[in-house]
Amino acid sequence: MPADLRTPRSRPLVSVIIPTLNRAAALDAALNSVRTAARRLSDDGDAVEAIVVNDGGRSVGGLVDAWKPRLRVTLIELDRCSGGASVPRNVAIDAAQGEYIAFLDDDDVFLPPHLAVGCEPLRRGEADFVYSGAVVSERRLDALPKDLGDHRLKAYPYDPRFLMVANYLHTGSVIVRNFRRTDVRFDPRLDVCEDWDLWIALTAELNYRVAFVDEITSVYHQIPDTSGVVSGAQLISPSKFALARDYINAKWPVADPVVEGYRAWLVALERHRDDLIARRRRMPNLLFDEILGYLHERITRGLPPDHSHIARFFAAAAPVGPEAIA
Repeated sequence: MPADLRTPRSRPLVSVIIPTLNRAAALDAALNSVRTAARRLSDDGDAVEAIVVNDGGRSVGGLVDAWKPRLRVTLIELDRCSGGASVPRNVAIDAAQGEYIAFLDDDDVFLPPHLAVGCEPLRRGEADFVYSGAVVSERRLDALPKDLGDHRLKAYPYDPRFLMVANYLHTGSVIVRNFRRTDVRFDPRLDVCEDWDLWIALTAELNYRVAFVDEITSVYHQIPDTSGVVSGAQLISPSKFALARDYINAKWPVADPVVEGYRAWLVALERHRDDLIARRRRMPNLLFDEILGYLHERITRGLPPDHSHIARFFAAAAPVGPEAIA
């Protein structure tokens, strides 16, 4: 570890942005993971500040205060719920003093190497936008599983075409050069896929250079629960994600026939999904992660979209209740 990363500093090297809403236990675990990762970056953890923004939920002042002796942490509590992560993240960006900004949702965790590994390409001037791999888990994890064979991973090498088709980056895997002095922000009109929109803005508007670190350094929790944003959206037609994708596609038009073709493929896939939901079929929990693996392989190999493959992703779409239509 370079020596200058292990000295106290008045200005933090990294600002970790954490929006939160009524998930105190998960937030506590998230802050613990930030503290552990911060200690890998500097002996006393002083190189990292955490900025927690409570999006109008129950106060977490006591929880955050308990962390202050161990972690450089600021709490901002909003008066009302904004209905998504964009507004609280933007509030945190405006307050971020770090040279770099890292993102973490309150129900996910960093693994210990995350900040040290992700900051290195930034410090060397090789990139402005770094992301690493994430393990996708249907149960709570606070450490990397010994056997990753039973887990899906979000660990795809960078491909600008793929980014214009789908969001294959886990929010908690990204560290970027601080952009608070620019006009780029999370789009408050989006309550899902707002991170994907930001990744496109940083690369398209600010020309951020992207680097992928091929190491699993965070956990993306996708626990089956219809109250969650992702799993709950699987029961809705049209899904929030389909509407957000349409919005982002219109906001960021392309003239690349490969991108256009796979955008159309995803629209067709959503139509198929909507038909199954109308017939009361429940979608598999990690459906989108399976689709991402398929898309990445085909787009990076230059293969054309094949609409005959769509139905294969829904083989596990089980009926919901005895009234399901066959």
